Amino acid sequence: MRQIIYTSVTTKTTGRAADDCTAILRVASGRNGLDGITGLLYTEEDSFLQVIEGPEESVAELLESLYADTRHRDIRILVDQIVEHREFGDWMMLHRDRRETSDAFDDRLRVRLSRVSPETASYFKALTAA
Repeated sequence: MRQIIYTSVTTKTTGRAADDCTAILRVASGRNGLDGITGLLYTEEDSFLQVIEGPEESVAELLESLYADTRHRDIRILVDQIVEHREFGDWMMLHRDRRETSDAFDDRLRVRLSRVSPETASYFKALTAA
């Protein structure tokens, strides 16, 4: 199973990556389930941080479509590795709602990351308060 962690920057005129999450979820929830892709998408201001994992061919096809997606730019691969087990058993969209406090959001993120490898968690935990 292949796992990729990457960052990118929104092209949304609002400058908020979270503004694209509804549209991304609508497409991803159908397609990724069929292709065996799981992961986590995190948004912070103008940036996306995402983990995708699944069969090597499916991840390669998804990565190709991500490079072609005009909703973001400046894709930077942080991790591209083979893993024995999924760290994310279902597709999760995680972003902070404007009404949610940063502490409440950080708590939700910590719960989601409690079952993943320390290396994977470190990319996300670096974004939250210690």
